[in-house]
Amino acid sequence: MGKSRLTHLGKSVVSAGDRAQYDTTVKEILADKQILAWILKWTTMEFSDMGIDEIVAYIENPFVSEIPVFPGLTNEAIEGMSTESKINNEETATYDVRFYVKNPKSDGKRALRIIIDLEAQKAPNPGYDIVTRGIFYCGRMLSDQEGRNFDGKDYDRLEKVYSIWILFNCPEKNANTTSVYRLEQKMIHGVADLDTRYDMMQVVEVRLPSEENAANCKNVATKFHGMLYDLFVRKEDKDKKLERLRRDYGLKTVDLERRINDMCNLSDVVWEKGMEEGREEGREEGRNNAIYSLVEKGLLDLKVGANELKVSVDEFEADMVANGFKLPQKA
Repeated sequence: MGKSRLTHLGKSVVSAGDRAQYDTTVKEILADKQILAWILKWTTMEFSDMGIDEIVAYIENPFVSEIPVFPGLTNEAIEGMSTESKINNEETATYDVRFYVKNPKSDGKRALRIIIDLEAQKAPNPGYDIVTRGIFYCGRMLSDQEGRNFDGKDYDRLEKVYSIWILFNCPEKNANTTSVYRLEQKMIHGVADLDTRYDMMQVVEVRLPSEENAANCKNVATKFHGMLYDLFVRKEDKDKKLERLRRDYGLKTVDLERRINDMCNLSDVVWEKGMEEGREEGREEGRNNAIYSLVEKGLLDLKVGANELKVSVDEFEADMVANGFKLPQKA
């Protein structure tokens, strides 16, 4: 049984502390300015025709932390504005990475900046449509601007918002795709010459496969999907990963090296501790339930789960339900 496959099992039973540390490291890598530039180029209209180095310059410095997250690290990571949004009588929404960029398409009417929310989602089917959560986040980022960017009257001062979601472990039929959801004008009757500023929010989903599904994806990966896959999904030695990122994508890995090293090491720790706990438990039932839980949460594909237990997909689904687990939503 391959180690890369068992990695998913290990992650499901590891302690919350190691899991949280691993997730934090992934978010810190996403906050690297050159990674953000890649994401902006491939997911936003404003930066699609610009080079990576050129885009980096548009990520505003006042919201970049000059103090490294890890000792000895020279990289500028996005500190940005607060990652919490609080509205009276409503719950707090927490963003993974949120930051400003200067708007390269700004004119006399458009705002000078754009607000970006970047989310890393390891479960592509959490029981609701991710896009609805993205729309909710966009709504929060727009309403948060009252009293800060405008006083409730001059709505043209509103800054456009993006909520960009990197979805991991997507099924092979959906992986290596990108979708955008946005406001568009449609005339119901007649013809009018309008200059209306309505393009104020967009939700983008970038879907990546698991390592088990990568070879069977229906869609061909773009260079952007390939970069994110090689950076976060492909399980390999740190030095090989760094060399691949330099060679294939031109990334300046000196600043990324410490975080990638921590991510790779934490991935191994998570896997080893998960396997150790599974061995100590010594019960097939515990291992099966861990796999059922992964599939239920959308972290493991049904086919992979069935292969792990050496049963057909139909048998696997029946066993899941019989053991009190819910089948994942059909993508």
